[in-house]
Amino acid sequence: MTTRTAIVSLLTLALACMPTMAQSEGSPGTPAGDLGGGRLAAGSKAPALSVDEIIKGKPVEGLQEGTAYVVEFWATWCPPCVTSIPHLTKLQKKHKNIVVLGVAGSERAGKDPLEAFVKKQGSKMAYTVAYDSDRSMSAAWMTPAGQNGIPCAFVVDTKGMISWIGNPHDKAFDAEVAKVAKGSKLPKSDKGGSQNKKGGGADDAAKTDDQPKGDDASKGASGSDGAKTGN
Repeated sequence: MTTRTAIVSLLTLALACMPTMAQSEGSPGTPAGDLGGGRLAAGSKAPALSVDEIIKGKPVEGLQEGTAYVVEFWATWCPPCVTSIPHLTKLQKKHKNIVVLGVAGSERAGKDPLEAFVKKQGSKMAYTVAYDSDRSMSAAWMTPAGQNGIPCAFVVDTKGMISWIGNPHDKAFDAEVAKVAKGSKLPKSDKGGSQNKKGGGADDAAKTDDQPKGDDASKGASGSDGAKTGN
């Protein structure tokens, strides 16, 4: 064996013994536990809620222990987000003891078109909808989780821990929601009170069983691929 051949063999053996790279972050089935450095994954403590105002639904005064939550980031211009609306409504009606919160944190035209869209959806959008104008909540949730596409749902268990991150079109999403719904109880504040806003008082919250107003909203294309959140 030549000296060159021996060196190559030793290098190959050394590389084979090195630890493999960790799997990418931010996808469904992320590794359990706290990744450190402010990064989020399944098993991490859920960040605080931070929205401007509730556009529709009952007030949400932060994540409360004993209650399970589904926090979905979406936008009116995102077709996969629009197609997930009936499914989220179905889950909210099936699991009345959890809180489903749709956070509009990527709107391109401001609050007025968002309010018009939600109003047009009527009873088809029967869960709480919030507006995050400066995207601070998206920055606190999506970015640390390595998520750059919407719709993106975070399932939070009754202890305030993130149990699942991913696309609400994923089949595993429903199973995880059903799992955390066991033992969940709605907080008393859901019966009324001030809503969680970034800097203002409370407005009257609309009920989630509003009657439809206006024509049906345009349906988005089906599929599980998320839309990019960039403007």
